[in-house]
Amino acid sequence: MTAASLLLAAVISLALLTGCQPAPPAAGSMTNRPPEATSPGDRFELSVEAADDNPTRISVVVTSTDDAFSGIDDETAQGLIEVHAGAAVLGSVTRVSNRELRFSPSFPLLAGSDLLVRFDPTGIKNLHANPIEHRHRVPSRPTAPAPRITNIYPTGPVLPANHLKFYFVFSEPMQPGEIWNHFHLVDIDNNRRVPRPFRHTALWSPDNKTLTLWFHPGRVKQGVNLNTDIGPILVKGRRYRLGVSGNWLSARGTPLGDDVTREFTAGTPDYSQPNLADWDIVAPDADSRTPLVCRLGSPHDWALLHSDVAIETATGEPVAGSLETLDHQSAWQFTPRSSWKAGQYRLAVGSVLEDLAGNSLERPFEVDISRKSDAKQPSTRTFYRKFTIGP
Repeated sequence: MTAASLLLAAVISLALLTGCQPAPPAAGSMTNRPPEATSPGDRFELSVEAADDNPTRISVVVTSTDDAFSGIDDETAQGLIEVHAGAAVLGSVTRVSNRELRFSPSFPLLAGSDLLVRFDPTGIKNLHANPIEHRHRVPSRPTAPAPRITNIYPTGPVLPANHLKFYFVFSEPMQPGEIWNHFHLVDIDNNRRVPRPFRHTALWSPDNKTLTLWFHPGRVKQGVNLNTDIGPILVKGRRYRLGVSGNWLSARGTPLGDDVTREFTAGTPDYSQPNLADWDIVAPDADSRTPLVCRLGSPHDWALLHSDVAIETATGEPVAGSLETLDHQSAWQFTPRSSWKAGQYRLAVGSVLEDLAGNSLERPFEVDISRKSDAKQPSTRTFYRKFTIGP
């Protein structure tokens, strides 16, 4: 037995007698960042580096504070670093320098897998050091961004106290069904939730990206049982906060993440019907694509402005173009696809067009159903308003 072997045996015997234990494994994880040492106070440091463009490709790096790797051969180097992901990970160890070893797996690793990385220097002759362990999680594949509420209509800071509905526009389809637990309405001034404000009828656009959320009409209409028994939803002068839970899932199962709120003040109730004669039309010049602007005098229903307002020639031919609402839906502009031609035109507006309180061109929202004239179902027709495009 050599003097070095006798000395090693003595050191081991002394460790057993004094109860010395190996250093506990160091834990940690790192991806796409500079290496983080697991045992910064020791002679060796162990870390994991992930490729910036593909975090499933990693390198295990061991560095030494001195030339600890100067005398090792390739066979010895291969046994110094092990990587386990349930089973041993195949790969090879390269001696980069006298102070650095690097293990490279033979294949990309499974996204989301947990690795146990171990450096065991006991295979190096004349070297006395404890093994080091490091835990690393391979990042899961990037997930698509969370869904977003891109708009809530109407957008104005003041809504009539008899306001009827909201439109929520999402960045992607949402999970339908029993959605009511995701919504709440808070009376800010009294610091309390408004009880039973919503009509439990979910009206979705065909692509499941736009939701019409109604206040319960029975709470809005004067003299109706719910309005009398529970009271109106909104009270003039009070501030309110409409909230949507961040737990609501998209159709693919991803939550919104953050709660979304929309604050407003209840203004004077609106019982008047819209009237096309009151609209202010600003006609553009011919031979241009300047938008036609129409000011309505008060906010109108965002969705119905898009679906029930059109521009036609004097003979009823539709003019192709796009409509955009302005000034919190109290105005709109129409941009033609081709330049305007001089001549007579007309607005064609469906009778179902409403203001924010549900008063339409055809009839007001508040009607006395005991009267035969009010109880009669409104007909759907088109109202027209002429205007001229000058040369």
